Amino acid sequence: MKTIILISALLFLCLFIPPVSSPAGEEGPVYVIPIEGEIAKGLVWVVRRGIREAEENNARAIILNMDTPGGRVDSTEELMDLLGATKIPTYTYVNPRAFSAGAYIAVATEHIYMAPGSTIGAATPIAALPLQGPVEMPKAMEEKFTSALRGTIAANAERNGHPVQIAEAMVDRDVEIPGVIEKGKLLTLTNSKAESEAVGLSEGTRENLTDLIDAIGLEDAPRFTIKITPSEKLARLITGSTVTVLLLLGGLAGIYFEIKTPGFGFPGIMGITLLALFFFGHYIAGLAGYEELALFIIGVTLLIIELFVTPGFGLMGIAGIFLIVISFITAMGRGPFFSPETILNPNYFRGLTNFGIALLGLLALISLTYKFVFVKSSPLYGKFVLTQEEKRREGYDSSQSDIARLEGFTGTAVTKLRPAGKARIDGRLVDVVSRGEFIDPGDEIEVIQVKGNRVVVKKVISKQ
Repeated sequence: MKTIILISALLFLCLFIPPVSSPAGEEGPVYVIPIEGEIAKGLVWVVRRGIREAEENNARAIILNMDTPGGRVDSTEELMDLLGATKIPTYTYVNPRAFSAGAYIAVATEHIYMAPGSTIGAATPIAALPLQGPVEMPKAMEEKFTSALRGTIAANAERNGHPVQIAEAMVDRDVEIPGVIEKGKLLTLTNSKAESEAVGLSEGTRENLTDLIDAIGLEDAPRFTIKITPSEKLARLITGSTVTVLLLLGGLAGIYFEIKTPGFGFPGIMGITLLALFFFGHYIAGLAGYEELALFIIGVTLLIIELFVTPGFGLMGIAGIFLIVISFITAMGRGPFFSPETILNPNYFRGLTNFGIALLGLLALISLTYKFVFVKSSPLYGKFVLTQEEKRREGYDSSQSDIARLEGFTGTAVTKLRPAGKARIDGRLVDVVSRGEFIDPGDEIEVIQVKGNRVVVKKVISKQ
């Protein structure tokens, strides 16, 4: 009993004894996160990792070392949310460009400093298509996006103490600020203009990061710079719209031509490799997960069963194609798939566009292939088309009534079944198809199903 009373007293006293450790963050480091190149999904992963490490190590400041021409709206919004959620003081060092999306991200930090000769602004939204670049938006759509993004940058500017009207003028040409920008023009600021009394966006021009860290009173703090790993660099490359479209196009084309040609070779290996790179890059970028990969595998499995095991093409094949398409689109977006306002969540618009362009490219490729390969005058015709002539004197008989009675008969494969080919059954040459397995010439086969002119066979396994 005395022991219990003593322990209780000690615990009670501990409530009033101040901790002997120093306050969180007093001796913490400064984390520098590079914001370089296009703002894309792969960069979100890098910044998220950097902020997480900074929080785990009680960092005293996070500095974004920025040099970007802009990038994707959805990635920019994610980065702004990440910066708004952290309790660590955030800084942007414009070194030397913060255009478009870069301006939004800079305004989402609490402090902005600039390098000599640097610029910030030109943040109006533009539409861009993969493999094509910027395109003109319809007037109504442009006004809608501009209004939404103007509100976003204004809210972040107000929260972080930046001049709201200056931030809006970088997005909307209709904003006029006497002595700074006239109506009809988009605001872009040099470092000297940004720190002027009339603007007040930048807190000063600093020669380099060391000068900046000294200016904010953290010269004694250790400095850690987030290094982009090779896998993250690959993810940033892969998640760019142009590369994404090319990976999807090459992957789908490889799988399609592998199904259409005998055996398993280069098209199949290429298709699988490109699609694996697609999923890997979007996984590293924090977009795709095991769910999307599982959907893709299930879809491919259903499609293979429909093509090579079950006769005809029905519900299983349609379901397989649907799951494959959904896996691609969801791997390129984040958040709920559906939205009450727009039916499809806007985060998936880019993924839908990328897949649509890749699908159109595949259809064009198939059309060109049939035009220049599957014509008898093409030197490649014999490599893709079975040219052996089926003659009655060689034992070939296409009579449906005669074929129907072959169920249960055994015979010998004449050509390699991959899975379709020819077999000699009951003394005649017949078109047959296996259940999906490859069967070599000379192997004994058995007819397990006859439906119309479709003769399904399996390899006979000899019992020793």
